[in-house]
Amino acid sequence: MKHLLPALALLTLFAIGCASPEYRIKRNPELFATLPTDVQENVRKGQIDIGYTQDAVQLALGRPNREYTRRTKEGQTTVWAYTAERVTWERQRADTRVRVYDAQGRRRTVSDWVWVDVERRQEYDKMRVEFVSNTVTAIETTDR
Repeated sequence: MKHLLPALALLTLFAIGCASPEYRIKRNPELFATLPTDVQENVRKGQIDIGYTQDAVQLALGRPNREYTRRTKEGQTTVWAYTAERVTWERQRADTRVRVYDAQGRRRTVSDWVWVDVERRQEYDKMRVEFVSNTVTAIETTDR
């Protein structure tokens, strides 16, 4: 058990490191070197802008959580969605049946209610990046 905590901490740090722009840049130095200097600076910060390529976005933000295809009368685009999760707790009253012993020591079942905390997880799109011909044409964000 005493070795479990350091191993878990190391695994967590490794997982966080894999998700960082620096990690992705180290894995793709040739691709990073082809980007203009101002784009490289933003990619290091995990930021993107209009006109960036899919490769630059993937270096900055990682792989998208979802991919959409958007069709309009002008043509077809690709939309990458990056998600986040909101966790809320709600206290609810729950009716239950409980076994109890009465004053004579007999066992019986009674109806009662209790309060329970219910966890709700909601995933939502934090950012959507739209591409036309491999180039960012629109970025949608939310501040939820």
